[in-house]
Amino acid sequence: MEEYNKEMTIELKQSIYEEIEEYCQDADIEESELINDMLQCFIKDTMNKMDAMRKGYAEMGRINLEICSEFDGCENDIHAHI
Repeated sequence: MEEYNKEMTIELKQSIYEEIEEYCQDADIEESELINDMLQCFIKDTMNKMDAMRKGYAEMGRINLEICSEFDGCENDIHAHI
C-alpha cells in the first residue's frame, strides 16, 4: 500500500521558526522531517497519557463501587430505623 504525503500549513512565532531552522542546519535534516518526528512523539506521548488516565478512572470506578457496596449495609440499617 502506497503512502501519500499531505501538506499542512502552520503559523509559528518567528523565534520558534528560527530555532527550528538553526537546529535543522546543525543536525543536517529537513525541517519537515523534524516536524514530523516531533508531532509523532507528541501524539504518542499524549495518547499514552490519555490511556493512563482512562485506566486510572476505570480502576477508581471499581474501587468506588467496592466502597459503596461496603456502606450498603449501613444504609439499610438506617432505613430500617426510619
